[in-house]
Amino acid sequence: MTTLKAEKRAWQSLKQPPPELPPLFPSSESNAQLPLPDASLLDSEEAQILTTLTDPSTALNPQKIQSRLQALQNSLDFRIDHLSDNVQKLEHRVKTGGLQADRVLALSAARLKEREEKERASAGTKDMPVMEVLRSLGRILPPESGGGG
Repeated sequence: MTTLKAEKRAWQSLKQPPPELPPLFPSSESNAQLPLPDASLLDSEEAQILTTLTDPSTALNPQKIQSRLQALQNSLDFRIDHLSDNVQKLEHRVKTGGLQADRVLALSAARLKEREEKERASAGTKDMPVMEVLRSLGRILPPESGGGG
């Protein structure tokens, strides 16, 4: 009965509104007061982006930004196509490699079976079951070697 009450309380707590949390992003007025990150702690690309954004000589011109974004998008489309093509080629090579490996393993297994049959034929045990061969060897070997003697 107590588990039902605890479950009921849990469901009722879910119905209550969540507690007030501070805003995820501060208001635009406080953005001007935020300190800039230390460029020495950033990667070279990040530092270059920071200097581009904070350099007063490069005023944020919407048309300039749009043309730059368009150029980046065009090069990104090409890079994605190139990546997709390479992934497709890699998948094809993996599939082909798998097929070749299967073929090599099948040929090796056939060759091994052929060799085993030749050895059994040369030993005169071709038609004997393996257990019978092992029993015969056990009777031949001396007792200290594990034979039945």
